Amino acid sequence: MTSVVSYGQAVGMNLLRAGRFRRGLRYMFQPVAYWRSIEYRLVCNAAHFQASDRVLDVGSPKLLSLYLAEQVGAEVFATDIEDYFIEEYNSLRRSRRIPTERLHIEVQDGRRLSYADNSFTKAYSISVVEHIPDGGDSECLKEIGRVLAPGGEVFITVPFWRTSRQRYRKPDFYWAGSSVSAADGRVFYERHYSEEDLYTRLINPSGLTMRRLEFIGERILTGSAIEFSDLPPLFGPFEPLLSSLVHVRAPRWRDLKKPLCAFIVLGKDRPHAG
Repeated sequence: MTSVVSYGQAVGMNLLRAGRFRRGLRYMFQPVAYWRSIEYRLVCNAAHFQASDRVLDVGSPKLLSLYLAEQVGAEVFATDIEDYFIEEYNSLRRSRRIPTERLHIEVQDGRRLSYADNSFTKAYSISVVEHIPDGGDSECLKEIGRVLAPGGEVFITVPFWRTSRQRYRKPDFYWAGSSVSAADGRVFYERHYSEEDLYTRLINPSGLTMRRLEFIGERILTGSAIEFSDLPPLFGPFEPLLSSLVHVRAPRWRDLKKPLCAFIVLGKDRPHAG
């Protein structure tokens, strides 16, 4: 099976042929970014996606949805709160000859999903729910729990820190209109979860059973607030390799000098017979 990195470069060629030069060159030069590299690996290795799966992607980077639909043969519902991605990814779906019944590209609000209860065998959300303002992250996890079928699992990655943090910034990102404004004109961008936050905001509201909780950090720049991903993006196609060299994983965040990400696997228990 083609790797996600090689697949991303092939998608870049499709974009170049379609005249989308900026996006195409971006995929050719940087098919999978530094953080996405380890997040994709964590999700794919834990999920063991199969052609029989019905998969919900809640707002994640869409490359993985394309990959799962084409390379694995799963039925994938790729969703986002804005419609910025629909034209491009429908074009990619056609150019990659992915059947429409295998890849559904839809606008959905993760806090109010339109799908019926117990609709999906697996779901994932990669670096998404931290961007939902107020209590929307809890609402989103509750909704995912609702649409997940018994026996199904959801795979989540979010930024992590030792204590709770929130970031506001200028409204220069595509979902800014769906966020919450501060008095100074900036809008809510993301939160970094503490361990307590993971339980109170995500795990407990989901109504699901925790199957796994793991933390990811960096083994360099441990005494600095700067993350390796903040350095100038000079490495392009080598970022997955850099990720494998720089990132370190642990079951407890206290075992990491610089914990930056949490990976959560939640499962929906099957009803007991009798």
